[in-house]
Amino acid sequence: MQLSTLPDRPFELAELRELNESGRFRAVFPAGVFDFEGTDAKLVPAVVLVTPGDGEERDENDGDTAGGRVVAVGYDFEERWQRISSEPAGERVQEQVEQAAAELREWAAETDQRWAMSDGATALAEHMGALEE
Repeated sequence: MQLSTLPDRPFELAELRELNESGRFRAVFPAGVFDFEGTDAKLVPAVVLVTPGDGEERDENDGDTAGGRVVAVGYDFEERWQRISSEPAGERVQEQVEQAAAELREWAAETDQRWAMSDGATALAEHMGALEE
C-alpha cells in the first residue's frame, strides 16, 4: 500500500466506509473519529487497514483472502500520512488490528500529535481550515 494514494488530509468517515465497501481492502477500521458539533463532518486521523493478499486464493473455511497486511497509518499535520506499523495478516487479524490501534495511540502520544490532545477536534478543524485556504 502506497501512502501517496491517501488523501492529503485526514479521512472523512464516509470515505472510510466507501473504502471498506470497495473491495480494495479486506477491512478498514477508524482508530480515532472526531465529530464536529453542528455539522455532519467526522474526521479520522488514524486508521488501521487490512490489505488483501497478492493472490486471490481463498480459505475454503471462512472465505477470507489469504495473505495481506495489517497496516496502521496516522496523520501528522506537517508530514501528512505516516505508516506506523505494518505486518503480515495472520490467523488472528482482530488481535492484530487491536495491537495496531494501540501502536497508533502510542505514536500519537509520543509525537505530540495535536489531534490526540484534549483540544484535538479544535486542532483538526483549524488544520482543515488552513488546508482549504
